[in-house]
Amino acid sequence: MHELKRYFKKIHNQLAANFNQALRKDGLTITQFDFLAYLAENPQSHNTLTDIADHFGVKHTSAIHVLKILEEKGFIRKSRSPDARSKTIALTESGIQIVQKVQQKDPLVSQLLFDGLSENDLQYLKKMLQTIYANLESEAFRNL
Repeated sequence: MHELKRYFKKIHNQLAANFNQALRKDGLTITQFDFLAYLAENPQSHNTLTDIADHFGVKHTSAIHVLKILEEKGFIRKSRSPDARSKTIALTESGIQIVQKVQQKDPLVSQLLFDGLSENDLQYLKKMLQTIYANLESEAFRNL
């Protein structure tokens, strides 16, 4: 079982290292890009700090730090939400352009990442990963 956990860690480390290297020329980290991609995928919603922190399962302070950097780089803008209790967060034109640029490579990344796996393999892998994630979200796991 420890070997399986090590593979998850190795896969995570390899993905993070490769994506961070590729994004470095654009002045981004994988975490920062993930925030931009989330905003690109949810352009019509009123994205708030709470929405983003909840989506990524991080504390508000962590999300604030990433959003501050993205705002300083000109990739996002904040504005008052209709109820004036929070700020909505949206991509700027620069943010949209960087997401589109990086996502153009996504088909190649997926092809390399999943090379040798059939469509059935991919569906089964997806189901297994969803089950593992659900187990991690369980009350029993949180109370270990």
